[in-house]
Amino acid sequence: MNDDRDPGRENPGRAGDTLRTADTRGAADSRGAADTRRTAKASGPADTGHATDTADTASAAGATAGAGHGPESPGSPDDLDGPDGFAAFDGVELRHLRGFLAVADERSFTHAADRLRTGQPALTRTVRALETALGTRLLDRTTRRVELTDAGRRLYDDLAPLLPRLAAALRSPAGPAVLRLGFTSLLPAACAPLTADFEAATGAGVRLVRRDSPLAGLETGESDIVVLRGDIPPGAGLRTTLLLHEPRIAALSRTPLRAAGHADDHPHGHPRDHAGEHTGDRAAGHTDTRSGSAAAAVRAVAHRRVLDWAELADLPLVVNTVTGSTTPDLWPVGRRPRLACTAGNFDEWLEAVAAGHGVGVAPEPVARRHTHPGIRYVRLKNAPPVPVHLALPARDAHPLAERLFALAERRAHPAPAAHPEGAARAARTGPAGR
Repeated sequence: MNDDRDPGRENPGRAGDTLRTADTRGAADSRGAADTRRTAKASGPADTGHATDTADTASAAGATAGAGHGPESPGSPDDLDGPDGFAAFDGVELRHLRGFLAVADERSFTHAADRLRTGQPALTRTVRALETALGTRLLDRTTRRVELTDAGRRLYDDLAPLLPRLAAALRSPAGPAVLRLGFTSLLPAACAPLTADFEAATGAGVRLVRRDSPLAGLETGESDIVVLRGDIPPGAGLRTTLLLHEPRIAALSRTPLRAAGHADDHPHGHPRDHAGEHTGDRAAGHTDTRSGSAAAAVRAVAHRRVLDWAELADLPLVVNTVTGSTTPDLWPVGRRPRLACTAGNFDEWLEAVAAGHGVGVAPEPVARRHTHPGIRYVRLKNAPPVPVHLALPARDAHPLAERLFALAERRAHPAPAAHPEGAARAARTGPAGR
């Protein structure tokens, strides 16, 4: 127990010694520990009865007189000074980690700076400071691209799920609980009553998070639970429940499609043939008869109001490879559309279709929400519907995510209602009828 009495009043002769010792180690022990420390400092180790005080004094003296020297230095890689091992990385701040993750996600300093609402030079300095603190290069930079090094990829894989959890841990425990619901392109209308019921049942809030990534931010820890369209990637480590199916719709350019056989005709992606080869790699001057016939086929259906799913096999297809739900694999082998070009998000997909590079297929609610002056939408017959799932991590899911998932499953698979005749029979044979 600490002694709060004034040492000068108890023993004026010892007050100065006690206070001088306190500068080195802290408040004095009420049982004469100050004298023990002075003795230990002058003549070596104290007796075994005061070993703890001696060790503390030696540590304080070593930190003052010999910091940075010898194997016990806190900055030495062999001793990170403490059970948590953070002292060697005292220069690393949360802003360094957030900046690195943003650049790793966007693969661009410019886009990452926009996302963080900071300047590109400041972000560049932030990432370089992190690399200096860790003593390794995390990013390979060229004038055209930014890629992760092996060390950067390992750090990204470890940090991506941890930083959002840290942010959640730093929020006030008394603050309102919030569940982050991730989605891509458009949140289905069916989610509105689901989240309303969830908020009423739990008292928690729901924050909507749009991310143009295959798992809508779940893979980076930015979302706790997500709505995904299309088939779930194998091995994604998710638990899913089906929410609904959405019809597909075709998107056609209002400008007739050009016959394309050169890479310059495809600024949004690479034209590819059935075998996956770049058609731009063909010898200059050779006519791509397949591209010409595909262009003629698109012009032939440009003013149709309805298309059959099988007819799309003869048309070039624009595919959103990140968040899209339609790929050539949905058609039978031997009757699949040619991949005209690819897009990395929904906006690129819209522009590629509007530019006349091919036909697009998307869920009808998403397409209707994103109109474009250069695109007209056409109803599809016999098209397979788009499954819409609610997904959360198979392990260590957020407790609120588990609550929303369970509520969605109950809504999707309600308990069967009792048959009227059975209910009446049960009423007759109840306590009053026995």
